[in-house]
Amino acid sequence: MDKRKQALVKALQEKDEAVRSAAAEALERLEIRARLVYLEKMVDSGEMIEKLRAVYALSNLRGQEVLRILVKASKDPLEDVRAAALRVLGKIGDKGVLSEIVERLKDPSLVVERVAVSALGSFRDPQILALLMQMLKSKDPGVIENTLDVIGRIGDKRTEEAMLYFAVKGNAAMRASAIRALGMMED
Repeated sequence: MDKRKQALVKALQEKDEAVRSAAAEALERLEIRARLVYLEKMVDSGEMIEKLRAVYALSNLRGQEVLRILVKASKDPLEDVRAAALRVLGKIGDKGVLSEIVERLKDPSLVVERVAVSALGSFRDPQILALLMQMLKSKDPGVIENTLDVIGRIGDKRTEEAMLYFAVKGNAAMRASAIRALGMMED
């Protein structure tokens, strides 16, 4: 890590603004990575705002340790922390945590359930299609709306009947999502 840091500090002296900016961002990530133990303690025992800051600090990092901390945060007693962790896990899009995100689809909080559905959209994996189709049976309009958006991004023709149904029968947001999905769908 010291060699990396030295190279990045040296790059801060470059004339080119893009190089200096990239070096500053990379140094910031190294500093965050060096504080993983501290960030995990915040996730474990901090106040809500500290937990949220820790989760979002991890959003630009990769690696198994980062994923482990975020998965732990996705099971936090606080709804906001669980939702934030799922947003970050979805952004990272590592298939190794797909089962953890799927597990949050059963969360007692509708907010967390909605975020979990949205996080699945980052994977664009046809294998999650059957699960998403089940989510269309939710009693919560927000879950259905998010699910329609995710299905639309996947663009799988097997969802055509469901999209046709929601294009006519759903609320305005559902209809719009279903119609967009129909336009993006493969032949």
